[in-house]
Amino acid sequence: DRSNGALRRVETSCRGWNALKVGGCSSKTTYLRFLNNQRFEWTSDKALGRQSASKYYPNTEGITFHNGKLTFVSKAWYVIYTLDFDTMTWARERTGRGKLIGEGSFLGQPDGVISGYNQRYMYFTEEDEKGNGMYARDEWGKYYTVFEAISGQFVGDETVGLSVSPDGKTMYAGYQEKGVLFAIKRKDDKEWERYR
Repeated sequence: DRSNGALRRVETSCRGWNALKVGGCSSKTTYLRFLNNQRFEWTSDKALGRQSASKYYPNTEGITFHNGKLTFVSKAWYVIYTLDFDTMTWARERTGRGKLIGEGSFLGQPDGVISGYNQRYMYFTEEDEKGNGMYARDEWGKYYTVFEAISGQFVGDETVGLSVSPDGKTMYAGYQEKGVLFAIKRKDDKEWERYR
């Protein structure tokens, strides 16, 4: 969440939970560098990674990876970035400002992001001084309100902890400062799209 915080990739020779914590593993750290308005590379030069972050993707948070695509957000610019590892290209779009379906307004900074298993939906948490919520973006680029704080509630807080139950019927999210956790079920009793 820094203006020049380079996104880093760590490749290790070990597997599993201990891959980054146990000795005996070799690893290589590289940093995301946007080459132009379309292509990217991973560089071992941290300074180049930081320059790229400052210029193209400041204050990043929230990250998800599925099917060769890495998605993350820039809180400062209200932008979603998607890196395609197969083509080594990137794309960006502004978050749901002004094109939200349902009640609410996704005007705060995008924070966390998870992607559904089939990538039909991406879910976002938000940090905003006026009120926060959780929002979804479908595969066609339409944004929806999942929930949003009512006026005056949770001012200056942020939504966090996005997760889906193993059976897919309950989505969880909370408010960080107030310590409130919501368990959300759909009215039609269908599953939320699960994620990896």
